Amino acid sequence: MQPKIVGHRGAALVAPENSLRAFRAGAEAAADLLECDVHLSADGRLVVMHDTTIDRTAAEDSPLRTGALAELTRAQIDRVRLADGEPVPSLAEVLDVAQHAGIPMYVEVKAPAAAELTAQMLVDRGMDSGSTWIISFKADALRAARETAPQIPIAYIAHAADENFWPIAAELRAEAVSLQMSKLPDADVLRAHEAGFVLNAWTINDEESLQRAVALGIDTITTDDPGWARGVLAARTDTTV
Repeated sequence: MQPKIVGHRGAALVAPENSLRAFRAGAEAAADLLECDVHLSADGRLVVMHDTTIDRTAAEDSPLRTGALAELTRAQIDRVRLADGEPVPSLAEVLDVAQHAGIPMYVEVKAPAAAELTAQMLVDRGMDSGSTWIISFKADALRAARETAPQIPIAYIAHAADENFWPIAAELRAEAVSLQMSKLPDADVLRAHEAGFVLNAWTINDEESLQRAVALGIDTITTDDPGWARGVLAARTDTTV
């Protein structure tokens, strides 16, 4: 069985990461899921961006080029422009794209304070039936999401699984774990599956890693170019039929 494809930050190699254009590109590339990152603005709005600040992704000609998301209001964030003039989207705008395309989400909560609002937004939109996930590196964020909406599946993320990772994933009752492919030993793939976790591997942008993921039976893979991944998997199917 081939892994499901998760469009990382939409399709970060195709369009500016975490922009509406990137999410539309991921949908057009037939990603099975789209992944985004969520922070809370100073006035309590859910904002989609990977970093805690706008500094890295704001374009050189952006009217506002520096600042921490937690210290900026939504109105201030509206002045930020990413590459190609793309605005910084709200979580609601990203979910609009996903729902219009009929594609579920991996919503990565970066700040624990955003977890409850994120979970409630998914409930309010009817995106709590089990296909859209809340994921995080932060156990506290996942606990808050689970308390708000226990029906939404969660995934615990780490760069690599240390001795504390598996007990925490079990304590959270996470349905999935998500680990960095370049640091993922075969033994951890077996351990995840024996423990009943769905396993996601990130971020896969080269064919060797993708072929390894398939060979190991990894369930979902996160990539910056879902169209490329879809093509590699399709070619693999053609050669094995």
